Amino acid sequence: MIGWDHPATAQRYERYYRRHARYRTANEVLVREAALVPGLHVLDMGAGTGRTAAAALPALGPDGSVVCVEPAAAMRAVGRRRLEDPRVEWRSELAPADERYDRVLCGASLWLFGPLGDWIHRFAGLLHPGGALCFDIPALYLGEPDEPGGGGDPLLLDLPVRLAEMGERGDSAGVATAPDVPATSWNHTASDVEAMLRSAGFEPHSWTFRIRLTQTSYARWLTIPVLTNRLFPETAAGERDLRIERALATVDRRSFKWERWRGWTAWKR
Repeated sequence: MIGWDHPATAQRYERYYRRHARYRTANEVLVREAALVPGLHVLDMGAGTGRTAAAALPALGPDGSVVCVEPAAAMRAVGRRRLEDPRVEWRSELAPADERYDRVLCGASLWLFGPLGDWIHRFAGLLHPGGALCFDIPALYLGEPDEPGGGGDPLLLDLPVRLAEMGERGDSAGVATAPDVPATSWNHTASDVEAMLRSAGFEPHSWTFRIRLTQTSYARWLTIPVLTNRLFPETAAGERDLRIERALATVDRRSFKWERWRGWTAWKR
């Protein structure tokens, strides 16, 4: 089983980010919707390899700062090497509760933290009055279907079926829907999220965007090993790459779907 704190995961995540626009587009929208201005003190929670922080830095100016909190040492190590900037501080966990921020950003990671309501209340306690929590979530993770795109497989359903045929579990549960969502801890709708935000003292503003996700981009995303643990729990990262490549060769590579994302900028009252 290969988790987030593994060199193969960090390496393949970075490779995917450089070559495909999915997370890059998501970060661009997130930073825009966060209404960043020069001089803000920002928390990037679940910072990964620092890509969200890097997208935020130009808007913060020379006096702004970002605290990147990333529990996975492998991801954090890559981020430290890649993002060398005196405005950025890296941590493995949150500091004591007396530290306050102007913004808390969570780029494509909020569902990995644990009980959502608990974390939303915790973030509320970390923000100055008038500050904001800003995060995004693929709409599929909220039970909302993606929009058909084009080609012979306009919802990109064939690839997980092919992978299941060569997998150790023999099923595609979780791969066709949301492979990186903990199956037992995430089961929320957009209405649930809004209710939790209001309960924690936020005034939420919702926004959406969509990404053209191609068959090839989807396959390359699945090479991030943690995403295929349910199918290949005992398989090394290199062997997973080979299996995904073989499966990709059997489906319509011209296909794509419109992947819809939801996001919230939640202002602390």
